[in-house]
Amino acid sequence: MKSPARFRNHPRSCPRSYPGLVTGLLLTGALIGGLALGQSGRTPPQEPVRKRTVTKPVPPDPLPSPPRPTEPQDKNEAIRINSDLVTIVTSVAIPAGGLERTLQREDFEVLEDGVRQEIVNFARDPDVPLRMVMLFDTSTSVAPRINFERRAAARFFERVMRAQDQAALFSVSTDVTVLQEFTGKVSLLVNATKQLRAKGATSLYDGIYLAADYLKPVTGRRVIVMVTDGGDTTSSQDLKHALAETQQADAVIFAIFTGNLTSSQNLRDLAAERALAALTSETGGEVYYPKLAPGAREEEIDEQSLNYLDDAFTKLGSQLRTQYTIGFYSTNEARDGRFRKLTVRIKKPGYTARARSGYYAPKS
Repeated sequence: MKSPARFRNHPRSCPRSYPGLVTGLLLTGALIGGLALGQSGRTPPQEPVRKRTVTKPVPPDPLPSPPRPTEPQDKNEAIRINSDLVTIVTSVAIPAGGLERTLQREDFEVLEDGVRQEIVNFARDPDVPLRMVMLFDTSTSVAPRINFERRAAARFFERVMRAQDQAALFSVSTDVTVLQEFTGKVSLLVNATKQLRAKGATSLYDGIYLAADYLKPVTGRRVIVMVTDGGDTTSSQDLKHALAETQQADAVIFAIFTGNLTSSQNLRDLAAERALAALTSETGGEVYYPKLAPGAREEEIDEQSLNYLDDAFTKLGSQLRTQYTIGFYSTNEARDGRFRKLTVRIKKPGYTARARSGYYAPKS
């Protein structure tokens, strides 16, 4: 049995005490079958029992990664939502050649299992602060690209962050390390990107699981941005449980793919690409596939590749600026813990909505 990855706080950038990290996470629940979780009537895993720490020593001690999934004690237990109010963070794609315009509540339609729902809460992204965790793959495999990747990430923070927004930066290798906790100061986030170093293996699913848990206590639009090739080699969690934890946190996953996009399938990690597609589509996000120019080296900044990554981050930033938060109370009053499929439509021609595939109803 492989030893679990560790969750660390970087001593230079995170000396303060705060309550948002997990010292012991025990996830007991049924395995969610398959990559697509959007089938009604499936029984999700039980809500994990979680214990939080209030203070940490300086420099902080390493925190354990999430535990390996165990056999459920009760297969009928469901992931619970915190309230009967269902919220959906929705990204809007503007028609080709169209002008960006502000949509109104009446422009949207929400269906739950095919039944129209009344929208009771509605806000556009300027009204809802962004709470974002960037997961940066720093395994040895990304060493040739680490320099221009971290430069592109720094530029992204400078462009997308507003006064009311906060972001954190996690480094993901064998361990998951917090390089910068939640902050609204762009300078701290940019400085944190300079601390990214390529080493070790990849515990991507552990990083997603811990980022989702980190987001749970905060209010606002919860977003996870991954800069990764999608591979995972050392996680104690699997994709299904990382996705379940993200759905519990009501978070959206976006990914900047940095792997090999050659036409030869023998040289590509197709399983990793499919995993990224599942994580993003099921939560209402998207994968961006920038070109990576050949010949980049760790000490040789490749400006062409940097420009390609800049373009991908720019598209992501545009998505984050065209998001809407929609809330409704389900007409289905059954508290059965079953998965309910969500569909969000925009009534105006040419506009399309991207949102999570569904949610788990509360269970009495």
